[in-house]
Amino acid sequence: MTEHVTDDLELYALGALGPGEADGVTAHLAGCPACREELADIATVVNALPDMVALREPPARLKERILSAASTEIPRPARRETAWSVRPRRGWLGVGALAAAAVLLLALDLNSLRELRTAESERAEYALIADKVSHGGTNWYMVGLDQWQGSGGTLFAPGKPDLSPFVVFHDLRPLTGGTMYAVWLVDAGGHWVRGATFTPNGQAIQGVDLTVPVDNFTQCAVTIEMQAEGKRSGPLVMQSRIAPPGQ
Repeated sequence: MTEHVTDDLELYALGALGPGEADGVTAHLAGCPACREELADIATVVNALPDMVALREPPARLKERILSAASTEIPRPARRETAWSVRPRRGWLGVGALAAAAVLLLALDLNSLRELRTAESERAEYALIADKVSHGGTNWYMVGLDQWQGSGGTLFAPGKPDLSPFVVFHDLRPLTGGTMYAVWLVDAGGHWVRGATFTPNGQAIQGVDLTVPVDNFTQCAVTIEMQAEGKRSGPLVMQSRIAPPGQ
């Protein structure tokens, strides 16, 4: 009776056998329905791994660690071959360990990737803010009130004509219950005009562009609102006077 190649099927499914070993397994599979069925089961698990995590090239050492674990000999009691004996299933233990290791290590790697992307996003926003500020102009600082002491925002009216006014906030408190921050410009007659609505992004610094020019307004303020548009109805959390240049 030809010896089954069960012990090599995991590495064969991963394409990790050497050329000579792979050729031997291929030749055996051509005449062994039992091993072909075993390989099909293993391939199902291996092929499902990419769908468990986002597609990304794993670190070079990851494959070595997984293959080393999968190829480790697992002791078992000796058994007799009989005509009716169930074909060996030891391969599933190796495949189970392989799947668990792959998902765990890739998940850890994806956490690092998310942290990297967050840092890159923060740097990109800081660079954009720095570029806007570099054009000069006029600015006014809104101080945080009451529970928002320690938070604040600087309203910039850029010196470059094609740039919209914007506010650079720092240390914004998180909001709950679907509420959002609203930036307002107030004229001398006490009319409040909404310049922006936004939610905090959790970063230490956050830039917000305004849709309304600051000319002809005497105050800027921030409130907490339930609606993205409409009249002011929420509490005031920041405020500043807008003085003409030179005052």
